[in-house]
Amino acid sequence: MNRLFAITLGICTGLGVLAVLFNLAGMLIVSPAGLGIGLGLGLCYVLLILGLLMWSPMWPKGSYLWALLALLWGGGVSFGIVMALGLPSSEIPVKLGWELVEASFGGAYPEEAAKALGVVVILLSFRRLNRPWHGLIVGAVVGLGFGTIENILYGVNGAVLDPNSDASGALSLWILRLVAGPFLHIVFTGIAGWGIGVALYTAEASWAWRVGRALGWFLVGFGLHFAWNLLWNSEVAQIINMIVVALVMYPLVVWLFIRGNRQARRDDTYAYSKEPVVVV
Repeated sequence: MNRLFAITLGICTGLGVLAVLFNLAGMLIVSPAGLGIGLGLGLCYVLLILGLLMWSPMWPKGSYLWALLALLWGGGVSFGIVMALGLPSSEIPVKLGWELVEASFGGAYPEEAAKALGVVVILLSFRRLNRPWHGLIVGAVVGLGFGTIENILYGVNGAVLDPNSDASGALSLWILRLVAGPFLHIVFTGIAGWGIGVALYTAEASWAWRVGRALGWFLVGFGLHFAWNLLWNSEVAQIINMIVVALVMYPLVVWLFIRGNRQARRDDTYAYSKEPVVVV
């Protein structure tokens, strides 16, 4: 635990709460029905995912304050950073004529960096978060917070665009996002979080090894998000792109969860000791 990181987390969380309230107030003006449906579905979504994560032996025992702050970082701090940087980032490829990567620059670039920063700050703010696999869990919760707010926002937009009713528009967008790309931000940030946790809490490793693991796994999560957001001219090509990315990221995150669960079950010490270096 580092006091400086804890203070930073407190300040950023306060700003994150303001960002969440600002976003919700704007959505309330646009579509009260869409916001109401989004809040209800979002709460159920958060409770369901948290319940599933708590079953994992990787879940840190004790205080749950870190989980609340991780949700607020994802849904507040990260979203605020993206609001400030996302549009300018997406304008760069437009001006260069790179329409294919417009959404990738506007999404993956600011989003993954902001969420990964939150994983680092949270891990270093709590004494109980001291195992490599805790990075995977914290990353998943940060991604859950971001993805929930994003789903609520898309639901409100769907409510406005639906010609029949706000309710049907919001529900259709929620269903589309949950079916066409389930758990995306949980997966992306969980992958990055795995590398951050391994880098921070593996004993007897060099700085070069730690930086390589953190940066490498971050780039994997970033690359998957970047590839998912590519805008192809053909609908068939778009679907193929999503299938290819899905066939990489979902098996990968399942493998990481299996690996982390096995390590957590074997762990009965206070300080984690490094295994022989066969970590990918």
